Parts: sequence; structure tokens; C-alpha cells
Amino acid sequence: MKLFTGIQALNRRLAAGLQVLLVIVFSLLVLDVIWGVFSRYVLQDQASWSEELARLLMVWLALLATALVSREDRHLSLDFLVRAWPEDLQRVSHLLVYVFVFCFAAIVMTWGGWELVADRFASGQSLPALGIAKGWFYLALPVSGMLICLFIVELFWKVCTSSFAESETETEPIS
Repeated sequence: MKLFTGIQALNRRLAAGLQVLLVIVFSLLVLDVIWGVFSRYVLQDQASWSEELARLLMVWLALLATALVSREDRHLSLDFLVRAWPEDLQRVSHLLVYVFVFCFAAIVMTWGGWELVADRFASGQSLPALGIAKGWFYLALPVSGMLICLFIVELFWKVCTSSFAESETETEPIS
């Protein structure tokens, strides 16, 4: 039980930090797009790096937000259908979803993502306008995958150790 409490505390801190990071990344994205539009239409010469930076920030924003949404158990699902099932079947359904999400996040996002990142850094490819290694672009994939794995372990444990009705109402929003 101590291990679960430690995972919960870690996930709570990670989610709070992730929220702050997402606000910063989103703010930078908005400023970058505004600068790109301003430089294109007012200055008649768009900054060469603004579109590439916007793409980089958008990928990081989407993947990190996916991790945060998984912590809050708000990913896409057919809740209206599952809620009509008996409580035991709902619990099994949630556990199966968590297992599949964990496997995808661990194998495809984390392991496959690290392989992709390592290949991009090893290849020497870079983002031409920003002049940074392309690996930084792809690094969002394994980082998000690891966060999703941590968050799913917590959700899985909650469903296993509490009554299902409690775990449905206890989804603590991050504030």
C-alpha cells in the first residue's frame, strides 16, 4: 500500500507540473503563431522559424496533454454503453482498457519512441529553420508514453482496490 501511496504522490506532482508546462507550451505556441502571422502580413517577410516552432510546440502540446487526460481518466471511450453494464462487468472493462492503454504506451510510445529518438539523434537530422536535432521533435512520444504508463498504473490500482462506484466518483481533477 505504501508503494501505491508513493505512486499517487508522484503522479499528483507530475500532473501538477504537467499542467504548468502545458500552459507555458500553449502560451508559446500562441505567441509564435501571432508572430508568424504578423511577420507574414505586416512585415511582408515571415520568420523562417515560426512555422517549424509551431509544429514542434503543437506535437509536444498534444502528446503531453494526452498524458494528462489519461491521468484524469478522460480519454475517448464509450461510457454511455459501459455504464449500462453491471458493476462487475464495468470494472473488468475498465481494467482491460487500462491494460491495453498501458501496453500501447509502453511498447509503441515509450519503447518505439526511444528507438525513433535514438535513430534521429544518430542520423544527425536537424530541423532546418530551428537548427536543432530532429530527435527533440520526436522526444515527446516516449516522454508522454512514460507518463501515461505511470498514470495508468495508478488508475488500475484504484479500480482493483476500491469499490468501482468509489473509483468512478473519486477521479480527482487536478487543481
